[in-house]
Amino acid sequence: MPHRSINALIWTAVAVSFVHFLFLVLVAQKVSTIAVITAGVALAMLVPGVVRLAGATQNTRFRNLAVLLMVFLATSWLNQEDRFDLNRTSTALLGMTIINGERGAESVTDGVILIDEQGLIERVGSLETIKVPETYHRIDLPGKFVLPGLINAHGHMILPGRDRDPDEDPPPILGLPDWAVSLVGWFMETYAGEKVALWMMANNAERAIAGGVTTLRSLGDPNFYDLKLRQLIENGQRRGPRLLAAGQLLCVTGGHAHQIGQVVDGPIEGRRAVRHSLRMGVDVIKIASTGGVADSRRIGEAGELQMTPEEIRAIVDEAHRKNILVAAHVESSQGVLEALREGVDSIEHGAELDDEAIALFLNNPLSLRGYSTLHPTLSVGWIMGDLTDAIRNDPQLYIIYRNGEEIRQRMTTGYKQALEKGVHIGLGTDAGLVDHGTVWKELKHMVEVGGITAADAIHVGTLATAESIGVADITGSITPGKFADLLVVDGNPLEDIEALSEPYLVMTEGIVY
Repeated sequence: MPHRSINALIWTAVAVSFVHFLFLVLVAQKVSTIAVITAGVALAMLVPGVVRLAGATQNTRFRNLAVLLMVFLATSWLNQEDRFDLNRTSTALLGMTIINGERGAESVTDGVILIDEQGLIERVGSLETIKVPETYHRIDLPGKFVLPGLINAHGHMILPGRDRDPDEDPPPILGLPDWAVSLVGWFMETYAGEKVALWMMANNAERAIAGGVTTLRSLGDPNFYDLKLRQLIENGQRRGPRLLAAGQLLCVTGGHAHQIGQVVDGPIEGRRAVRHSLRMGVDVIKIASTGGVADSRRIGEAGELQMTPEEIRAIVDEAHRKNILVAAHVESSQGVLEALREGVDSIEHGAELDDEAIALFLNNPLSLRGYSTLHPTLSVGWIMGDLTDAIRNDPQLYIIYRNGEEIRQRMTTGYKQALEKGVHIGLGTDAGLVDHGTVWKELKHMVEVGGITAADAIHVGTLATAESIGVADITGSITPGKFADLLVVDGNPLEDIEALSEPYLVMTEGIVY
């Protein structure tokens, strides 16, 4: 091959490599210093004057090969990035009021929490009863209140939920035409789309942990990217809560969330999809068994039956064979009944409950643990806010608004009935449609709508939800042997639940963020 052709190929590779490097810089959370220096040197080597001053070779081919190698190394270092320090030290939290998270537990004043080098809680008590070893790193928290980190059982890491005032226009993700959703979905499947998606999801994870969430269950993200985010968090490359990932949710042809889910039609396809998800490494299976609000195209579509009982039963059976919980998006009374009859472990959203539904919540022989849980997601009921001119004048947004108002009433009624009958209730917000960082507002809605105490709401947002999603053995209460997943606030949340809105300190597995 002529020298000119070889040089042209090398130049093309260099140009593509530089574009790739710059793209990664734009979407990176952190920029590796050594990567930037290496890329800078490579760029300088392309300037003839710099090469002459350095006395470097004028052989274009070797120079460009060297540049290509340096950009490759810079990209590799940038992909590795600097990791957060995951080295734990024995730590003592001192002088605060401890709210345990267990229902009816007494608060401990002048409290002490000892945390070992594995991030596990060693001892819990008061300054009078516990002597702090001299080797422990001390964090003095006089006048503060510490409680278990909040647990959100229902989020979507790919969605950008932001807090907003009720009189603002609705989120732009609502009312998108199918072709636009398909276009975004196509982009997300590309290399560039994956990088952008993970960057967005990492930002959302960081907002969640900054808001006091130490465990989050992702219930439906495209292309199993939440599993990749989970790995980045576990590796210390991204800040975020402990993540339980469902990957792609399971839905039917043309059904709710079909644009981003695994479409299953029939029991055999349902089992196949579960097996694929389990092979990918999911922690939970999510199904959309009824229509939903966000992608509805006509009034009344939200809550309509979509998955058949036979499909639900096959999915649940296959998941339970591997000891995996199944969460079901449901927004109608009949949908709740069908899902519970087939053994789903949690109802996400919910609706009015009859006697049979209540009985199945309390005693469900086909569920994995013998009972099912309700995650009412009250926060998302207010996503559309008031009926503004912008909504009234947009046919698609008006449909979503009308459906949303109907579903909000159903969820609220179902929540109140569940409270009255002693159904196990957990905290889930549908984060992504609502703000990832304001999970405390769900507890405020639970207090205001259901009339429960702030103490009961804190129990729901911590230990009760840990039990609901199957992690109560490692988190959810301030108990020796569990991980130190903690939230510290200035005010007393037992007197005002809004004290949770401004975390002073958040800790996961003994690491302070």
